[in-house]
Amino acid sequence: MNKIIFSVLIALLSGITPGFAQPSERSIIAELPHGKLVLERSAIPDGLAFNDSIVLEQGDEAIEVFESEGRAIQQVIHEDLDGDGIGELLIQMDLGGSGGYREFELLHFKEGVYLPVWLETGYAAGEASIEDRDGSGRKRVYIAYTDTDVEPQVEDTAVFEFTDGTLKRQQK
Repeated sequence: MNKIIFSVLIALLSGITPGFAQPSERSIIAELPHGKLVLERSAIPDGLAFNDSIVLEQGDEAIEVFESEGRAIQQVIHEDLDGDGIGELLIQMDLGGSGGYREFELLHFKEGVYLPVWLETGYAAGEASIEDRDGSGRKRVYIAYTDTDVEPQVEDTAVFEFTDGTLKRQQK
């Protein structure tokens, strides 16, 4: 019994509160005229869920732009897809489990806030990039993934273009 009380006291004194996410890592995504975008990664102590977020720091104020809702943010790509001079945020998240499935969300900065404009899920082992692969001057979103709907499974790439305020998949 004394061991349990001692463990709880040590946890309280060290600032660790059981059951609550603890900030573990902060990294700057981009420094912009309207503030600094920061990725904050934190795990719930049971190790099964994440409470990652993206915040926009403007001086002393921090505005939450995105919250992962239990998914682990694997990467955030800040890139201007529509040519307006302000980068969109492409967020790649791990859904957990043994399948290695990913979820992707695109946020567009409009009228002072980042708004979600696209959500895509279900890509096995998906990895995102934003590039101009064909030299057209237009950047597209590429998601390399494993197509599990066919036998044998094959590697494939989904290509998306940002038009009319959202990402639209391009036909091959």
